[in-house]
Amino acid sequence: MPEKTLPIYQIPDFETEKISSSEFYYSKLDFHLQKHLFIQKPHKHDFYILLLISSGTGTHTIDFKSYPVMPGSVFFLSPGQVHSWQLSADTNGHILFFKGSFYSALFTQRKLMSFSFFHSNHAIPVMEIEAEKVRELTFYFERIDKEITDPGWSSITQLASYTDLLLTNCYRYYLEKNLNSSASTMQLDLFQKIEVLIESNFLENREVSFYADQMNMSIKQLNSVTKKAVGKPISQLILERVILESKRLLINSSLTISEIATHFNLDDPSYFSRLFKRKTSYTPEEFRKSVQSE
Repeated sequence: MPEKTLPIYQIPDFETEKISSSEFYYSKLDFHLQKHLFIQKPHKHDFYILLLISSGTGTHTIDFKSYPVMPGSVFFLSPGQVHSWQLSADTNGHILFFKGSFYSALFTQRKLMSFSFFHSNHAIPVMEIEAEKVRELTFYFERIDKEITDPGWSSITQLASYTDLLLTNCYRYYLEKNLNSSASTMQLDLFQKIEVLIESNFLENREVSFYADQMNMSIKQLNSVTKKAVGKPISQLILERVILESKRLLINSSLTISEIATHFNLDDPSYFSRLFKRKTSYTPEEFRKSVQSE
């Protein structure tokens, strides 16, 4: 019997009465939840998501970690992340999808990459904001809603501009709550470069010396940057990225444990299984079964 795999949704999979676009989608959350019941189960997507909760409670699970949902919660999701939720019947707010190409057509890819809540594997994907800031973000969501009310004249440029204002303000609020005061702006920039390197190379290169050479730094300097940014040495960051990718493969593919080990250039599947259990307390098989039974 074949393994179940997670669906990967694209923006055209979501019907809207207001605008038809393969790169942008906006809806009031209550309408979105009623219209698209299939999103309650774990799934992935190939676009970015910005979600603001104005009422209701529940749980939102992102990449196998659960976060409480409450009024004032703002969630940030990136392409490829696995998520699902359980929300109370009175949940409402705003939800926005966009492709990277939609944003970077007007703004730079560099600016999109600077929003660490999207592009850091170690960033918390949620923040709680005060009522005044909820109103500020709601203003921009309402402008988007107004802009797309008449699809005959809605402006993609305006939609991208409002999206940028939402992201920029969210990032200001996010930094206020999460900025590590022990790390300088330069160190945070270096850490972002290190994360990009890990993301691009962790499948083939897991030696710390490789990343030190790429950054033109000593291993000691490299660890100093990562410890000040997130309190972890780079070896732990690399391992955590391997484990996250392993979890995604276990629940989103029918690959065997041996094939997943080979995916990471590991010749010994038993070593991979021991490593996975040491970091998660589950064997790979146990983890796969636990998610599929949800």
